Amino acid sequence: MRDTPAVHSSVAGILRRSHGWLELGCPTEAYEELERLPDSLHTTREVLKLKCNILATARNWRELRVLSSTSAMYFPNEPAFAEDWAWAEHKEGKTKEAYSILVHAAEKYEKTWRTAYFLACFSYAIKRVREATEWLSLALLLHGSPAQLRLRALREEDFCAS
Repeated sequence: MRDTPAVHSSVAGILRRSHGWLELGCPTEAYEELERLPDSLHTTREVLKLKCNILATARNWRELRVLSSTSAMYFPNEPAFAEDWAWAEHKEGKTKEAYSILVHAAEKYEKTWRTAYFLACFSYAIKRVREATEWLSLALLLHGSPAQLRLRALREEDFCAS
């Protein structure tokens, strides 16, 4: 099996380039790069997570909702899919549904800073200010750089809405 290292490095290269395009804010190019992967890899957890990141960067909320909700069924212990699903619902104007999705999902696994942050946004949007404060406090506690997250929260349009 002399081809295995070459195949592995080409897959790693595709993933690296796709991440690079995404970091540059180029979701179309990131997605096009992923299309070069073998079909068998398109349903893996890491590739699905990357596709969700691409759709979120592109602000394609409908497609993000479809992909992340389906992925959440296949990978129920992966919080990123429930987070992305809820965020897409919220961005499509279904904040109560988003809140419900994420609260139920959060009961299944250890909370991440993203789960807590998104729940803070949703809680605030549905006029649960005290709960939003608690979720935001938890997000700040769990985040690796609370000062950076605090700045993000100050710029977050969801916290500026009445």
